[in-house]
Amino acid sequence: MLFHLLYLICFLLLSALAFYTMAVGWRQRQSRKTNRIKPHPELLDRQGRLIKDPLLVVRVTPRDADFRSRLEALYNQSPDEEQRPER
Repeated sequence: MLFHLLYLICFLLLSALAFYTMAVGWRQRQSRKTNRIKPHPELLDRQGRLIKDPLLVVRVTPRDADFRSRLEALYNQSPDEEQRPER
């Protein structure tokens, strides 16, 4: 009889602890949903503002010899050229 009572007390204590842990996790997840979504750090400049550079990635097989130079010329002619650092 004493063993059953001890078992019941342990079970009730562990189940109460489990429900408390679930409730805390649920509250934290609910509070995180209301927070603003943060952009990836690579999309921010040094001041923390979003960058305005073109984000297109082009994978090219070298079929044309001056293809790379034409792509760089296109990139250098973009409207935000004055903000781009020199290489």
